[in-house]
Amino acid sequence: MVYVCVRRTLDWGDKAAVDAGLIESFRPKAELWNATFNIPYHEFRQRVKRIAQLSLDRVENAQRASVEAAPPGALLVPVDDDDWFSPDLANRLREEFDPSISCYYWNRRILEPGRHLRRIKGLLKEFVTGEVIFASNNYAIRNVGDLARLTGGHTEVYRHFQATRGQVKYLAAALSLQNRSLASQTTLGLWRQALTRDALIERFDRYRTLYPKTHLSRGLRWAAPYVTLMSELMDALKLQ
Repeated sequence: MVYVCVRRTLDWGDKAAVDAGLIESFRPKAELWNATFNIPYHEFRQRVKRIAQLSLDRVENAQRASVEAAPPGALLVPVDDDDWFSPDLANRLREEFDPSISCYYWNRRILEPGRHLRRIKGLLKEFVTGEVIFASNNYAIRNVGDLARLTGGHTEVYRHFQATRGQVKYLAAALSLQNRSLASQTTLGLWRQALTRDALIERFDRYRTLYPKTHLSRGLRWAAPYVTLMSELMDALKLQ
């Protein structure tokens, strides 16, 4: 069986829980968001999560469960609560299943401004160095031994499987899309210096045009409904 495992995060529908659970270094950025836009940060994140849930609901022949609830031997596919999967994800993994393989991965696809240049740089790195590049949702791991511990983040997956390349299998398919939205902690600079209102508005301007102008390749056309919903959400986001 294939199990889609959404990583634990804050309950975006509960403002009090979000206020209490924010990383302290990120709190000023969330407060700046709330002072800048008409949709509060927690509510925007909740809407982004709902769009992602629509994507997960449409994955055929897969279960959704926590890592702890998945049975031994199952394929665990970790994902952040704002990213998307192809409906064919589980079917493709079944077609490619090999009992000697511990990890399956496919090309990274990230939806963000300037993504084309970053994608070219990533592909060049993979070609030149032979490295396997993992992101938040472009791999699956068999639930054997202690491998389930690697589902928490792609850095740990990278470190483990760079040393065991014979256990990794590449799938030439567009099975996921990482929706790095305006509200993503990466976009807002979780660990970087303070974010100014002007810098936030500049990013807002770029994201307002991102989704309407997104051209999906043939393999990613399954993501079109979610791109449309994100475009509508950005239309609803206004400066105040």
